[in-house]
Amino acid sequence: MTFLFPGFLMAAGLVSLGVVVLHFLVTQQPKSEPLPTVRFVPDLPARSTSVAIRPSDLWLLLLRVIMIMLIGAAFAQPLLKPKRQKIARLVMVDVSRDVGNLPELLDSARRYTNGASAVVLFDSTARQVPLQSVNDSLQAVAARPRSARRGQLSPALIATLRAASRAREGADSLDLVVVSPFASEERDAATSTIRALWPGRIVPVRVAVASDSVAAGRASSKQMRTQWADSGRTTMWVPRPHPDTVGAVRAGSDVLVYPFPRSWRLAAPLDSTMHVYARWVDGEPAAIESIVNGECVRSIAFSLPSAGDAILRPNFVRFRAGLNTPCGTMHDVTPLPSEFIAAFQGPVHLAPVASVKPRTAKITPLVPWLLAAALLLALFELLVRRPGGIRGISRTDEPDLADATRSSVSGRAA
Repeated sequence: MTFLFPGFLMAAGLVSLGVVVLHFLVTQQPKSEPLPTVRFVPDLPARSTSVAIRPSDLWLLLLRVIMIMLIGAAFAQPLLKPKRQKIARLVMVDVSRDVGNLPELLDSARRYTNGASAVVLFDSTARQVPLQSVNDSLQAVAARPRSARRGQLSPALIATLRAASRAREGADSLDLVVVSPFASEERDAATSTIRALWPGRIVPVRVAVASDSVAAGRASSKQMRTQWADSGRTTMWVPRPHPDTVGAVRAGSDVLVYPFPRSWRLAAPLDSTMHVYARWVDGEPAAIESIVNGECVRSIAFSLPSAGDAILRPNFVRFRAGLNTPCGTMHDVTPLPSEFIAAFQGPVHLAPVASVKPRTAKITPLVPWLLAAALLLALFELLVRRPGGIRGISRTDEPDLADATRSSVSGRAA
């Protein structure tokens, strides 16, 4: 048997120890002594607290300790036959435009995805693939046209951290493998910060980087045209059934915080000819780039603020200037330096599951039975404490000292 949250069991043990210590503190009648006068004796029951050398009511003590341990064991989430493996492997596979040799990528990926606990495919977005369809997903990557999206390590690491919260339930340690060309454009300002959230090593498996660009056509296009969804001259956007308000939009490393009304959504899913220029704070596309008749078209689904202090902020100036930059420039396929790879790899030890936040606390099958047993023992304790219970004759049958004293005084007065 093992426990998912052993801290509760330790806490129950400490509480039980306190119950045992308190059981030795007995409140009882003091020893009778002759008094010269009872004039100043208060009319109250006489009681005193002392340490019992030979404790009584051991059945009651045992009952209370078992009840506390059952409650602690229930909260500790016991498992009779846990299906655990010593190391759970998580794999990130780069399927972006930065990959230079897809067959090499697939061969390297299959070497680690077999027996993996979680597989995440990523380009500019990341998605976890069901384990039963990993091979089918990799085959689909090889069969489709080459992706036009650049790879981004940051969202892929976030998706892997979420997958780790589920994989931790069946392992003692976690190992992370990243199969990628590690091109320079795949790193952003948040990559190192997000990498620090992973509490163990990362195994980088480097594949060939692309020597050309799917976006070369866009790079050679010097003409750029901007479309606004509010103008009604674009077919890329359709009105949203339920417009809402979004607090920020991000384009590259520039983030503009403002209560934007969001009234438009993409008319069709993204394809290989489109590139997301800007996203809302929840990840939904807010601006799209595409090539139309050799011309780069940037279609924007929001309006810039025209009043207020937002237009005075430095990030607004950078954001607006970025809208006028040529779109579809050649992506940077320069391999990331060895210093970054060494820092990305991190420590030599695996990630312990205790350092990974669990997804949710689930109730194991034994929990209801343990709580029910604790409830029955609590009811049984009431029967034990009654006179004539397991502990025999109750001490409440003994005469009270104050009553005896009052009877004696009444007799003398008579």
